[in-house]
Amino acid sequence: MKKLIQTAVVGIGVAAASMVLAQPASAASFSWNVGDGIVSYDDGADRICADAYTGEGSRWVEVVLVPVNGGGPSHTWRDYSTSGDPTCRSLATAYEDTYYRATVKTYWGERGTTVNRGSKYFYS
Repeated sequence: MKKLIQTAVVGIGVAAASMVLAQPASAASFSWNVGDGIVSYDDGADRICADAYTGEGSRWVEVVLVPVNGGGPSHTWRDYSTSGDPTCRSLATAYEDTYYRATVKTYWGERGTTVNRGSKYFYS
């Protein structure tokens, strides 16, 4: 029984270590609800978009996008609720697996204030 427990503990340790060490720096698409709209990244299209919600007054979503490890373009833009379609920026010229920080703030006219929504980190 003691030998079986030792074998199980060693097996779990090896499995955990291999999972930690084998994590590639891969990109993943996401959709982030930022309160007054959505910020999304499409890894297959190398495109990040901001989409302010329409209705219930004027809104905008602002994104400040910078490469953390210096391998791609920086962008700052706003999407307004009156635009109808998301406003997007291409990351096609970024090096593969560039690590990005997207910092977002939003505005809603009925609230009358700008809200800092924080940052999201991702790989392109």
